[in-house]
Amino acid sequence: MRRPLALMLMAQLIYLSNAALLQWGVSLKLFRPGLVWITPLLVAGPGLFYALARSGWSARLKEPSMVMAQGLYCALLTVLVYAFSHHDVRGFILCILPLIIMFGQFTLNGRQFAVFTGCTMTALTAAVLVMRRFDEVPRSLSADLLELVYVALILGTSTSIALIGANIRQNLMASRVELAEALSRVHALATTDALTGLANRRHMQDLLAEEVKRHRRLGHPLCVALLDLDHFKRINDLHGHQGGDEALRHFARTAREALREIDVLARWGGEEFLLMMPATSCEQAMSGLLRLRQCLAAQAHPPGMPDLRVTFSAGVALHHLNSAIEHTIDLADKALYQAKAEGRNRVCLAPQAPGASAEATPLAPKLA
Repeated sequence: MRRPLALMLMAQLIYLSNAALLQWGVSLKLFRPGLVWITPLLVAGPGLFYALARSGWSARLKEPSMVMAQGLYCALLTVLVYAFSHHDVRGFILCILPLIIMFGQFTLNGRQFAVFTGCTMTALTAAVLVMRRFDEVPRSLSADLLELVYVALILGTSTSIALIGANIRQNLMASRVELAEALSRVHALATTDALTGLANRRHMQDLLAEEVKRHRRLGHPLCVALLDLDHFKRINDLHGHQGGDEALRHFARTAREALREIDVLARWGGEEFLLMMPATSCEQAMSGLLRLRQCLAAQAHPPGMPDLRVTFSAGVALHHLNSAIEHTIDLADKALYQAKAEGRNRVCLAPQAPGASAEATPLAPKLA
């Protein structure tokens, strides 16, 4: 709404300038005396439109910026000033009409431009025919008709140019939307695993780098876990690759429901997943993975595959300030191998680094 309000303020300045010029013209006797009562309309009308938009009242309208209403109001005032002016100054009064069209090109469509032009020409023609009888110096009807035809040509040309500009702007906006959608698709392809909908390995590496910086800056704990689906080769052998894919998707869906919003799970490779748990102690990490195991146990079978049971083994490691994140992942990988060696379907915690604070890395029992 900022742009319409800025245009309204600009229009108000133009109205005030015209009101001052109108008073000057009256003092020079360029206008008929009855024109004085139009001056308050030049000041009050734009102020009312601005107040309606600024207060938010116009938001309930189909056209919140009220461009069409403002354009018709300005055209009506222009026609009134034209009707009450003498012949020798009528020409420059009509110069305001193309300016109204310039303001409308940001919002109005072709049908609205046609309505505006038709209403303006109808009012102008009526004003010319009615005020002819009050002219001090009679003028031929042909001269008035010639002036009306000229104004119609100017308005038609201005409207055509405005429509061309509006179409170009709409095409640019459509192109920007298409480009944004294309960039969004490219970003999704670059950061998301197509099968599971989780973050892919490359994106997770970027997220880990950012989280490590935050970890160093804020000092909150950071845990990393490697998860691996148990007996995945057997699943592929018994159910085919389609069954394996469904097992991966089922695990990803369950994990999204069980994990917290701050946790980030990525497909690290094949049937292996990496879980980043910011602001999480070892005890909290173990508790979260226990919750995931319980959720997976409650719905261990993918839909339509009752003979396929999905479980996972995991290793958890706490990241330390003086360590590289790759080293932490390696510790989690060793804990994962320990979980597999102990019989699978369990979570093991990697040992703390020498000298690490016991308070920062509380131990949690292994889940069997």
